[in-house]
Amino acid sequence: AASADAGYVALLAYAQQQRQASGAELPALQQAGVASALRFVQTFGSDARAAPVLADAAQSLYAMKDPQQAATVAQQVLDLQPAAPDAQRRVAWTVLAHTRFEAGDFEVAEKAYGQVLQLTPDKAAGRDALLERQAAAIYKQGEQAIAAGQTRDAVAHFERVASTAAPQSTVQAAAQYDAAAALIALKDWDAAARTLEDFRKRYPASPLQSEVGSKLAVVYVEKGQWASAATEFERMAATHKDPAIARAALWQAAELHEKANARPLAT
Repeated sequence: AASADAGYVALLAYAQQQRQASGAELPALQQAGVASALRFVQTFGSDARAAPVLADAAQSLYAMKDPQQAATVAQQVLDLQPAAPDAQRRVAWTVLAHTRFEAGDFEVAEKAYGQVLQLTPDKAAGRDALLERQAAAIYKQGEQAIAAGQTRDAVAHFERVASTAAPQSTVQAAAQYDAAAALIALKDWDAAARTLEDFRKRYPASPLQSEVGSKLAVVYVEKGQWASAATEFERMAATHKDPAIARAALWQAAELHEKANARPLAT
């Protein structure tokens, strides 16, 4: 126990030196401090201080831009037996989540953020940022699926963003819009219409709203809903800045009203 205490005192000394160090000295002291921490845990793995020492080392390595080693040490925290206290497990899962996200391993990152959230009280500061980050990890899986030509899987990921993201997630609107675009690519007109109509109601302030009308017009034409399509073209004609496009939209609306046998509106 005395030697463990001595080892721990050495760690505290490194921490004190780091607080007092100038910018140029800091990196070497940080590395020495982490090396000392890992030696302490290797030698005194059953010491009650091993979990906080390891978690602190994982955080330091991440801050030092050594994501691989940071993730390895974070995993050591999670592998401790008996299990590390929740506070240290939360640090470890956070380091793992961030490093996996930055490495483009978004599926593992999503699960890791889920673990962090389980260990984070509902009212805790920063919880919404974690939810946002988890939503981004799901959204990125959708983007990867699009790039791989797995359009139906992409729709599923984009739709999951809405159910798991922060209430005011900035990713949610983009995900729902991209889900609609993917459904159009799949020629799933019914689902595309539902998704776009819901988007229009749910995100009135989104800059993507200006694109919704043209997409809905296409979808309604494909569904044979001529009157609804005509309404969208009229909306485009009223709001488009380019007079030529506005005129073309009005002509299109008139033709669709004719198709819908709404001749009085087409005059």
